[in-house]
Amino acid sequence: MTYSIDPLLLIVAAVALILGLMLGLAIRAPLKRKTAVLAERNDGLTRERDTAYAERDRLAVELKAREAQIRPLSDEVDKLRRDFARGRIGNNASASDATAAVGDSRSIDPQALDQLKGVGPKFADKLRAAGITRLDQIAGWSGADVQVIDGQMGEFRGRIEGDRLVEQARLLTEGRYTEYETLFGKLGS
Repeated sequence: MTYSIDPLLLIVAAVALILGLMLGLAIRAPLKRKTAVLAERNDGLTRERDTAYAERDRLAVELKAREAQIRPLSDEVDKLRRDFARGRIGNNASASDATAAVGDSRSIDPQALDQLKGVGPKFADKLRAAGITRLDQIAGWSGADVQVIDGQMGEFRGRIEGDRLVEQARLLTEGRYTEYETLFGKLGS
């Protein structure tokens, strides 16, 4: 048996092959250019992200340094205010009387969670529902405690860390009002 190749079929196949190659190249060239442009854009965005991360880290270090500078100064201001209040009351007054004499705007209620900046009535109710009723409870939280309680906060999830509630509660329970006001604003406002 002999096979014969039809010349017309061979020409049609060759033309189809050439057209297919040309069509493939025509489609591939713009895709290759688009891929190159997207790769270049991705590299630019990666550089911007890395620059932003470096700036964030630099600012975090600077913030820690500033807070370290504030701490001793605010402790000294609080000490001077207590000494001044003691002087106004008299030599026989107790430290708690002296602290109360500094002013109502600087006294705290250990059961009023809404004294913390970022905690409104609804958020305070949500904390109370989780069994948190006092500032000293919040002040004693570890990172793991924050994660557990934060998981129970529903619509307020992320606010504990975002509003720095543990730091606020620690400053207030330790009586470091000046540092608190420096970092978070005036007490009672």
